[in-house]
Amino acid sequence: MRKFTFKKLVRDKIVDLQISSGAKPHYIKLSDEEHKQQLIKKLLEETNEIANASPNNIVSEIADVQQVIDDLRQKYRITKKEVVQAQKFKRNNNGAFKKGLYVEFIEVPENHAWLDYYLNNPDRYPEIN
Repeated sequence: MRKFTFKKLVRDKIVDLQISSGAKPHYIKLSDEEHKQQLIKKLLEETNEIANASPNNIVSEIADVQQVIDDLRQKYRITKKEVVQAQKFKRNNNGAFKKGLYVEFIEVPENHAWLDYYLNNPDRYPEIN
């Protein structure tokens, strides 16, 4: 029998489907903390799949992302209402992403309120010399 590495979280019915098809999955049941970490990893995987999805598959890929978000929310015992409230707060304070504004870079003076934040997050905001 040929073997293929998975090393990833799969949907709940996948192992049973693999077994019923004649495959032999080797799997473990994750601890709660491991499960949370793997859901986060899965979210990154699924969002990358959206980037590469054809127009015909985009709905399916968004559904996968939403499923991971819903499962993460439940794992962290966060209600939908809490998420909606946080969304509303952020939207009211900072807006949404509807306009498609894309900042190439920003110049800030030495006394700018956000300077320390940018400097403390060089992986997200590398300084240009």
